[in-house]
Amino acid sequence: MAGLSAAKKLLQEGVKNLVVLEAQDYLGGRVKTYREGSILTEDGAEWIHGGKGNFLYFLAQKLGGLTQPLPDNVYDVRFRMPEGKAASKKGYLAARRVFNQCENNKILKPYEDKGYGECYIDRFPAAYKSFRAPKTEKAAWLEFLHLWVNKDTGMVDWRDQSGRDARHFTDFGYDEWNQWKAGYDTLTNYIQESIPAKKIELNSPVCKIFWDSDPQGGVLVVTSAQTAYIADYVLVTASVGHLKERQDLLFSPQLPASYKSNLDGIELGIADKVQLGWDTKWWGNDPIDLSPVFINRNLTEEMSWLYGIMEFMNIHQQDKMIQGFVPGDYALQMEKLPEETVKSHLIQFLKGLTGQEVPEPTFFRRSKWMDNVWMRGSYNSYVTVEGDKAGLKSRKPFLKSIKNQQNNKVIFWAGEHTDTTRFGTVDGAMKSGTKAAQRIVKYRKMK
Repeated sequence: MAGLSAAKKLLQEGVKNLVVLEAQDYLGGRVKTYREGSILTEDGAEWIHGGKGNFLYFLAQKLGGLTQPLPDNVYDVRFRMPEGKAASKKGYLAARRVFNQCENNKILKPYEDKGYGECYIDRFPAAYKSFRAPKTEKAAWLEFLHLWVNKDTGMVDWRDQSGRDARHFTDFGYDEWNQWKAGYDTLTNYIQESIPAKKIELNSPVCKIFWDSDPQGGVLVVTSAQTAYIADYVLVTASVGHLKERQDLLFSPQLPASYKSNLDGIELGIADKVQLGWDTKWWGNDPIDLSPVFINRNLTEEMSWLYGIMEFMNIHQQDKMIQGFVPGDYALQMEKLPEETVKSHLIQFLKGLTGQEVPEPTFFRRSKWMDNVWMRGSYNSYVTVEGDKAGLKSRKPFLKSIKNQQNNKVIFWAGEHTDTTRFGTVDGAMKSGTKAAQRIVKYRKMK
């Protein structure tokens, strides 16, 4: 979305001689809508984060593509142990209180030099005690809260992200779950309409960027099909997961040491989805919100990836489907398993949680974002505690252009990981692309 937004802006500014090189066979990156008959699901981005504070809310409204979330009170909310026994709702209320507290920047300020999760760890005991929740469930609800944070961030451990980086994120103060009625790719298609088809090359992964080899100051870009482009500037919008893995192979010469050092201080989280659908709503008539609470951890080793799921919910607009998020190392474990095994695990797990007979699904899908070489993760990008200690106090260093030996800026950057306040969001990615295009236009005029 960053690259498409940049291309749109460059064309608007009169830059006609450009090409968009997309490694995959579709546009959108981590925006990937899947359709199968009447079924519509999202492999990646799903919500318009921030509600009316997000410009995409009004764009979706303008395009007739905005949906409103279901009210909380219509859900059949269940907190269940794997064997089906009910867990205390008081534990959830304590977790929710702490979750809301640690999203408050004033409360988070003392944790700037610590791991983000330390805020939750410190505040949970008092909250749990205040609700007089069962002592026997305390550890399980703390882990539930841990999974809740990791579901939203993609971290392995909630202490991995620096508190300072977490404070920089702006949530606009709206906790709304709006979606795109006809799929998130409505947005992709809308932007694509502004870009002539001949300027977009799908299935064109870049294998080499020679950015300081031309005495004339040009940049040579070579794709895996051995197609070569000579350019004045290259705007790189690859995911930070891909950049970290491929940087030494992708750039010649290698990137400056300072930029490589900054890449060492940031990670791309992973949160996969598992989705199941049936012909009937076997759980009951109401939309379901089913949360596992693991008082005892008795799952087999092969099934232990299920410990990463803190919630199953209906997929918006698909009332006979449910979805769960699988973050961090649990996602890596799930991705390595055969699809049929994952589906079998889920059916068995749901039977135990609900105490109901679970029919064979008529639909099953899972995402495997870490397995995708062009992504190596999904969300969020986050500055690590180690990165912060090494001097990476904001995302601004990722915007620093790379200069060649003629002292000309030749490589520019965009992508959600470069946005200083809306990293991990589609609007943040788009904004970064538009701003990068403006920087290129301004620099061209100066030259």
